[in-house]
Amino acid sequence: MPKFIIKIDSKDNELINNQDICCYIVSKDSAPEVLEKARNSDKLVLTEDMDFCEEKALDGVIINHQVDDKFSKYIKSIQKNIAKKFFGICCPLRRHEAMISSEAEPDFLIFDTKDSLLPEELAVLQWYAELFLIQFAVMYNPKLEEKVLRMADFVILNTSEYKILVDKIKTLD
Repeated sequence: MPKFIIKIDSKDNELINNQDICCYIVSKDSAPEVLEKARNSDKLVLTEDMDFCEEKALDGVIINHQVDDKFSKYIKSIQKNIAKKFFGICCPLRRHEAMISSEAEPDFLIFDTKDSLLPEELAVLQWYAELFLIQFAVMYNPKLEEKVLRMADFVILNTSEYKILVDKIKTLD
C-alpha cells in the first residue's frame, strides 16, 4: 500500500498526527494554526508556491510547469533557489514528459490521475514503475484501480478523500 500525502485545504487538522500520512501539502489559504501543527509534526510540509515555501521555511515545493523545450532551464533555476529542499514535479501521463521530468532528478514525480485512466496511461504508470528509481505519486480519484494505488509510492488526496479511501479499504479487508 502506498503512503499518503494530504492536501490541507481547510481548518481540518485531525490527520496531522496520523501515522499513515507521510507528508502535507499546504497553501497560502491553509489556516495558520493548521500550518503550524503540520510544521511541528515529524512529516514533510510542501507547497506549490515557491515564495510561500521560502517565506514559511517549508520543507520543499511541488513544481507544476509545462514540460517543453524551456523546462530544463526553468527547473535548473528553481533548483538553485531550493537547494537542500525537497521538490516534486507534476507530470502528464506520457512517456516523453516522464523521462524529461525524471532527468531533472526530483525527489518524486506526481502523475495527474484525476480522470479515469486510459489503457495507454496505465501502461505509462506500469512502465515508469518498472524502469525508474524516482518515486512517484498519483492524484487520488475514486475511479483508480487498486493496482494503480498499489503501484504508486504515494497517493495525494484531500482530507475527505482520505477518509473515504480508508473506509473503502476497511470494507475490502
